[in-house]
Amino acid sequence: MADKCHMCLLGLIILCPLLTGMNGAETTHVFCSSGENVHLPCNIALSGCTSTTWNYNRHSSAVEMVSGGKKKNDIERHERLSLGSDCSLNIKNTKEDYGSYSCIQYVNGQQQGTDAHVHLHVLHGQCFCKSHV
Repeated sequence: MADKCHMCLLGLIILCPLLTGMNGAETTHVFCSSGENVHLPCNIALSGCTSTTWNYNRHSSAVEMVSGGKKKNDIERHERLSLGSDCSLNIKNTKEDYGSYSCIQYVNGQQQGTDAHVHLHVLHGQCFCKSHV
């Protein structure tokens, strides 16, 4: 079973470059097993995270999860979220968290740089976590 899972994961890693750049932006692909903790990199962090916003998008509906460096309390999974010192988004016990995430940074209401896009793939079964840009 592990060999089959690793082959599937290898296939996904090979396909990722074909999926990246559809909208002109680079996307980081993160793979992990259901139930694992995951770290989604922001990669555009300014000093301090008070300017950081994290959005989650699945099925064409966007949800703001972090705004101004603080996680939103009115979202279903807020207790499993935390912001790393490098402004990364940490999710505990991933389940149905797959989808697209974007990290955006604002200073005085103006967006700084471009969005950092991360696509989280949650695999069911006994696989390992692997990050791929």
